[in-house]
Amino acid sequence: MQDEMKEKYLDDDTGENEENSEGRGFTLLEILLVVSIITVIVAMALPQLSGVKRSAYELGAMKALNALGTAELAYRNEYRHFTSFEGLRIRGYVNERLRKFGPTDRERMAKHYSINYYVMDTFKNFTYGYQFIAFPDRGNSYNLHTFRILTDGTVEQSSDGVYWVPR
Repeated sequence: MQDEMKEKYLDDDTGENEENSEGRGFTLLEILLVVSIITVIVAMALPQLSGVKRSAYELGAMKALNALGTAELAYRNEYRHFTSFEGLRIRGYVNERLRKFGPTDRERMAKHYSINYYVMDTFKNFTYGYQFIAFPDRGNSYNLHTFRILTDGTVEQSSDGVYWVPR
């Protein structure tokens, strides 16, 4: 009985199955189905990926603002007055290669952002402090927010540069 079954399913003495010896490929319908499923998945993922890039750029801007705020407070504690961005760079509180407006993204404090700096160190109104503002470069396609950090360390964001909300 086993010999009969063996002969029925094997075409020769090599032990190869008849189905495997022919070789079966994919049909056009199967290939199109797989390609369409991959296309749908990619189409769903693309908006998410651009949102991740936007979040990464904004996080980089906030980290740069926090680093500048910390450097400014350290400078203030040592010299008893606030200084400019260049003053922080000259005295080594900020990395020498970083700039507010760098010609390349590697020289900037934050990618796709430029940073403005305002010192409020007047004796007349008794206002002491600083404000760093990171604003997105023109022509960016990510709709990045504008951020600022104040003397007390609070970070605020704005979509139009007028109305600020805490971050």
